[in-house]
Amino acid sequence: MPPTVAVRIAAYLLVADGLAALFLAGLIGPLGLAVVGAGLLLSWWQEPLRARVRTPGLGAALVGAAAIASAADLLFLADTLLDGLVHLLLFLVLARLFTLRAPGDSRVVAFLSFFMLVAASSGAFGVGFLFVFVACLLLSTWMLLLQHVLAESEPQASRVIVGISPQLAWGRGLLGLAAGAAAATLLITAALFFVIPRVGLAALPFRAKLGPLVTGFTDRVELGAYGQIETDASMAMRVHIPEGMGAVEAIPNLRWRGIVFDEFDGRAWTVGQPDRMTVPRSMTADFRLGGYRGRGRILRQEFFLEPIGTDIIFAAPRILRLEARAREITVDDMGSVSIAQPSARLHYVVESELEAPRAGVPDAWGFASADTPAFARYLQLPPLPARIPALAREVTAGSPNPYEAALRLNEHLAREFAYTLALERRTALPPLEEFLFVRRAGNCEYFAASLAVMLRSLGVPARVVGGFQRGEWNPYGRYFAVRMRDAHSWVEAYFPSAGWLGFDPSPRVAAEAGQSTLALYLDALRMRWYRYVINWSLRDQVEVAVSIRRQAGSWGTWLASLREARIPRAVWPVTALLGAAAVALALYRGRSTPAARAARRMPRFYARALRALARRGLRPLPAETAREFCARVAAAAPGWAEPVAGITAAYEGARFGAVALTAAEEAALEGWLTALGRPRAG
Repeated sequence: MPPTVAVRIAAYLLVADGLAALFLAGLIGPLGLAVVGAGLLLSWWQEPLRARVRTPGLGAALVGAAAIASAADLLFLADTLLDGLVHLLLFLVLARLFTLRAPGDSRVVAFLSFFMLVAASSGAFGVGFLFVFVACLLLSTWMLLLQHVLAESEPQASRVIVGISPQLAWGRGLLGLAAGAAAATLLITAALFFVIPRVGLAALPFRAKLGPLVTGFTDRVELGAYGQIETDASMAMRVHIPEGMGAVEAIPNLRWRGIVFDEFDGRAWTVGQPDRMTVPRSMTADFRLGGYRGRGRILRQEFFLEPIGTDIIFAAPRILRLEARAREITVDDMGSVSIAQPSARLHYVVESELEAPRAGVPDAWGFASADTPAFARYLQLPPLPARIPALAREVTAGSPNPYEAALRLNEHLAREFAYTLALERRTALPPLEEFLFVRRAGNCEYFAASLAVMLRSLGVPARVVGGFQRGEWNPYGRYFAVRMRDAHSWVEAYFPSAGWLGFDPSPRVAAEAGQSTLALYLDALRMRWYRYVINWSLRDQVEVAVSIRRQAGSWGTWLASLREARIPRAVWPVTALLGAAAVALALYRGRSTPAARAARRMPRFYARALRALARRGLRPLPAETAREFCARVAAAAPGWAEPVAGITAAYEGARFGAVALTAAEEAALEGWLTALGRPRAG
């Protein structure tokens, strides 16, 4: 394949790589990808199209119209400035490809493709961006090498062109060299990435679009929406559990608590007006939110959130300590935590005290009323149909205490009602009444709302909690993979001797089949990408430096103990001599490696040619290349120009291109060497 075609292929592959990056970042959709792909195909076959369509000024008119459309999109139509700039960038790439003439023009395409990767880096957080980046390194290095070969092969008056081996341009020559250069660049870049001080993420695009009938986390629990609820399998978060926490996958009732709702108007649960306070970061660079009560086990969790469009912090209740890259956080009196800074809430660490096993709560029955200021908001109810409180009293009849009543209501809902995502409206009754007495099936929001309302009707303070279920345990990365379909609602009720306890009356359907081993491995790779690349911080760098210093200190202690040991004095000079011999041997082998000897080795046929020319007074100068010497010989003896040019080309191929000589080439070389032995011609 000619090098010019290889350069063009490399340019198109770079554009395809940039498009893949934009697609991963969500900056171009499937339709846009199809349109740009069609433009790439047309630009590749533009010569036959141009030969058929010979309309003067058509190209200029199309470019002008496209430029006006891009400007209008940038100023008025694009959702964000970044979207508009990406559209303009795609237009410039297509315009450059349609006007591609010389191989050197492909450099502009390479630069534009690089800017496509830069634009995608603001929103592509998955591990797929790593492969796109590596492909860009390989293709751009290959293109630059091809262009260098083409530039060096252009005829000039001061040199003789002896030709380029096609294998050098397309096969194992330049492509292998480009792969080695790309690997070296990637290693150097990775080293600089982990060493250069980090400043964190400046801005993140939040493009989460959650419809009203898609399972996901919302800041409102609203009843009365009907239809088939779709399950969203996209990832919401990964919760890593460090070593030493025990068998966390077997912890019962593990959920990730988010937002708490305390007001109910008959159709929706919302957040009222809780007391909020701003908590600054402590001297230990974390946030202390509670003290250890000594009732439950401590669980440390490291969260890696996807941008799901909320500033709420999720964690297992009850939060004791929070580590986040934020100066301050907001906490309300219901235990909800939020962080305004986007980058800080995508990665954080929480220590929680889990609920203790319940052995019984000996509470008196009527301990709180709506007149008690501390619990009035958790007993508030709108006007209810009389049969809802009657049902609560019927189910809890004979309960010795409020805790037993809450257990009976929870078990009644889980046993007598069905879980479904197909919400069907059958009557004109209010949503809660229709669920309890007509439909008797619903999703987790109906179960939680019903339990909270019936508990309040009995005088038990209750509230609805929104968050996520535990998710799927990945043993290869020690984390829970929590998806949007794991969004969940449950209830917290208050008891004086135990505090707020969680109740989940929802009989969720059986979990879907787990992922394959390969899928779990791939997802564990994504989690490590988020941890050690996307969220690599200055604190991580400091911890690595401290670890290295501690390791160096342990080596110093070992050396000090070695010096204190009673070692015979004769050992030290022998050790020094052996070390010097090893260094000398390494230096000698470094100078005499097979590669070094091969580099110094001259092909035998070229040595014969130099001896023949030397007998006639033509010798290469110390700083003269083979091509320059060939040009000087051709000027001094035109009759030897052809043999010397052929021998020089074979020498370059054998010495630098690792090209094996064929039988025909060896025969031609023998003829040229014979010609050099004859008297000078011309």
